[in-house]
Amino acid sequence: MKDKREWIRVRISIIAAIFLVGFGIIFLRAFQLQIVKKEHLEKRARLQYLKTIRINSKRGVIYDRNLKELAVSVEVPSIYAQPQRIKEPREVAGRLAKLLAVDRHSILKNIGSSKRFVWVKRQVLLTDEKKEEIRRLTSSGIGMIKESRRFYPKGELAANLIGFAGIDSEGLEGVELYYDRYLKGSSMLIRTEKDATGRTLLFEDISARAEGMDVVLTIDGTIQYIVEKALKRAVEKAEAKAGVAIVMDPYTGEILAMANVPSFDPNNFTRYSPSYWRNRAITDAFEPGSIMKTFLLAAVLEEGLAERNDIFYCENGRYAVANTVFHDTKKYGWLSLKNIIKYSSNIGAIKLAERLGKERFYRYLKAFGFGDKTGVELPGEATGLVRSPQRWSAITLDTMAFGQGLSTTAIQLVNAVSAIANGGFLMKPLIVKYIRNHEGQIVKRFDPVVVRRVISEETARKVTNILISVTEKGGTGELAALGMGSIKVAGKTGTAQKPDLEKGGYADGKYIASFLGFVPARKPHLA
Repeated sequence: MKDKREWIRVRISIIAAIFLVGFGIIFLRAFQLQIVKKEHLEKRARLQYLKTIRINSKRGVIYDRNLKELAVSVEVPSIYAQPQRIKEPREVAGRLAKLLAVDRHSILKNIGSSKRFVWVKRQVLLTDEKKEEIRRLTSSGIGMIKESRRFYPKGELAANLIGFAGIDSEGLEGVELYYDRYLKGSSMLIRTEKDATGRTLLFEDISARAEGMDVVLTIDGTIQYIVEKALKRAVEKAEAKAGVAIVMDPYTGEILAMANVPSFDPNNFTRYSPSYWRNRAITDAFEPGSIMKTFLLAAVLEEGLAERNDIFYCENGRYAVANTVFHDTKKYGWLSLKNIIKYSSNIGAIKLAERLGKERFYRYLKAFGFGDKTGVELPGEATGLVRSPQRWSAITLDTMAFGQGLSTTAIQLVNAVSAIANGGFLMKPLIVKYIRNHEGQIVKRFDPVVVRRVISEETARKVTNILISVTEKGGTGELAALGMGSIKVAGKTGTAQKPDLEKGGYADGKYIASFLGFVPARKPHLA
């Protein structure tokens, strides 16, 4: 009997110990959950019913100089899905495919993922009827959020200059890329809250929103339109592959137009080859040909080595230098300095370059900005190539006299000729007038910048008088004359052979034709 009672006490003790250990484990587990892992578990719990989405704020507007809109942002719906809530993915995918014109299988793959949130299609233009259809799918795990989409109301106008922004409101090309830090503003975080069944209950902004700033360009939309139309006609008439045209205010350096052919529609930029996006006016360097005689002339006059009516023997169209024979298109004998430029005699230019010498010629080329970036605030500017005299061959001085053996960009050329048009000052090209915030306050202004004086005002006047003769009767630029009597055009034509990149040397029958000048010649407004 005693043994039996003893056994009962032992059993009770064992059971009590077991309960004690059990309660101790529960207590420790509760302590771990409530104290040690409280923050972690709360975070996991929040993830069950909260979702944070990053929405890009509205980009600033890009205007022309007259405050005409070139790039704007509009709010459009973006469609998202919560895959864990979708009970009939095939049916939902089929309905969305019809509404959004998206492949059904890609939607099904997307909404069938294990993620809690996926985009179905972003920044889509929908009719009110389609929006209502999508709202009816809300209980099936489909929803809409408003996002900012970039829109270019002028289509192709200045497209290569303006560039474009991507779906995440990031600038990808042109002004959109270079001034992205001003245009994009700050992102906004939106938190969605769901109930126990997974339905979205509310949207809440949890971060401050700062809209992007507006960028006002120097471009004049009307001039841009006229230049683009004229350039397109010229390219088609010449059956050329591409063309570039720039119009600049020579006194301020402000770019009034920058046109490219081919171009593209930035509203649908993905439909074009990336080669169409390129702003050739600043990215492409090429041998300029005879338009370089303009700057050779300026150097010779500035150094006092010749005057307008001084004559040079042009060898009857054939001139040998270091086993290389140079030719003119006509067999010119004696030509004045003015007529060397008017008729674009290569041999006459060689004679001028030889009188100037390679060191001085190189110094003037660099002073006019060749071989260096102009500093125009656009992405992808090329430097061109002007080798130092130590690397010149026996005929480099001679070929450079008529624009071969060096490379330049269109922006360098128009900037350099503007230094003649404005009386001798090299300016920094400007593409933006000012930047303002969404309240209209100007936060940054871009004033004209004089880089340096290149030639004297007197030399600039002499060069201008000779360049006027180029566009008069008998000159190589006669077609550039306006035919308006008192309004004179000063300019220079150029025809350069295109290099053969495969065989070396120059390609037969392939040329770059160009014209460089300013108007009105006496008090120019445009270069």
